Amino acid sequence: MTKVEPDHRRLCRVRRAALLAAGAASVLLGGCVFETAPASTRPSSASPGSAAQARAMIDARQAAFKIDHDGWAGLGYRLDWRGFPVVAKGQHITFLNVYDDLIVAQESAATVSVLEASTGALRNSSQVASPLTRFEGNFRDGNRLVVSSDTEVFIVDLQTGGVVERHPLSRVVSTRPVFFGGEKIYGTAIGHIYSHMMNPPVDAWAFDLGAPIDAAPVLLGSEVVAVSRRGDIAMLDASSGTLVGRASIFGSCQADPVAGDGAVFFASMDQSIYSFDGAGRPQWRIRTEHPLRITPTYAAGVLYVPTSDKGLRALDAATGAELWSQKDVSGRVVAIRAGHLITWDGAVASSLDAATGEVLASLALPEVQILQPDRFEDGNLYAVSKGGVIAKFQTRD
Repeated sequence: MTKVEPDHRRLCRVRRAALLAAGAASVLLGGCVFETAPASTRPSSASPGSAAQARAMIDARQAAFKIDHDGWAGLGYRLDWRGFPVVAKGQHITFLNVYDDLIVAQESAATVSVLEASTGALRNSSQVASPLTRFEGNFRDGNRLVVSSDTEVFIVDLQTGGVVERHPLSRVVSTRPVFFGGEKIYGTAIGHIYSHMMNPPVDAWAFDLGAPIDAAPVLLGSEVVAVSRRGDIAMLDASSGTLVGRASIFGSCQADPVAGDGAVFFASMDQSIYSFDGAGRPQWRIRTEHPLRITPTYAAGVLYVPTSDKGLRALDAATGAELWSQKDVSGRVVAIRAGHLITWDGAVASSLDAATGEVLASLALPEVQILQPDRFEDGNLYAVSKGGVIAKFQTRD
């Protein structure tokens, strides 16, 4: 384990920039005292124009993120707050992790910002690596954020924002990790399903699928399931890497597999949707007219699959029977609000009747890049603008 003590002056500079961007009040962080009141009340000894420039940047970001309150009300939500993670000029948010107590946003220049979920206030911010580093995804482990690049893991203290540990990976990973029993499990560029322990930070096991892995592995109970670029599938015991079952499909997967009720589902580039059990036995296959590129959603015995030929399809997850299809909706199901499905296609959010697929309301969101709930059913919904503003929407009574 390598301990990292960041340069004090660099850390203070990063935090000062973050706090200015957030328009915070006087704070004390890591031994650095900053007075970050609005420009009109800042003392003349402050850096000339720094607060005014930061305020102007925030105003510009906020003005670019227009909120249609009536449209959001039609979906069943109302605005709670808007927050401002640190986003360098020309960059955007690449990863968003939302929890009951905090929000973590990582931008494309490797800066991680932590915001309070209750208010949107910026808790801390730090650049964890070079802006050229390729990252795969993050997850939370207690009071730590585990940030995975393709060759290294960074452990970030969520209270301070500091990088407290760094661990090299022995393989180049190509997917976000899944977390099971103290292990991070990845797909790799050379086709390994690869497990790396948290403590101690050493390799646990690896299984060779024989071709690169592009789609993130998925947990099916105590198993981890992954598919290679040539369509080979492995079901492994997640703690040991022992093979439990094997299967294959006729193409690669750009969409991540999903699991539920003892089955794992694949939306494939071979124009089919597949279901397998945990031993690799095929359950059903549904053919479509076009390759499938969007990750399905499983909820309460139903698999919702975005397709190009029939729009959003609702399938009985046990049998593959089609319950309904909605040609006017092409996005994936991201949440359920008051029994209605909330879908998002990257430009339009819609509310659908879960029983029939009827579109109840739609809202164009051309400025939104990410739409993500903190809880799938009746949770808060977070929208991230292309300019890096985060808006929290609560459910309407």
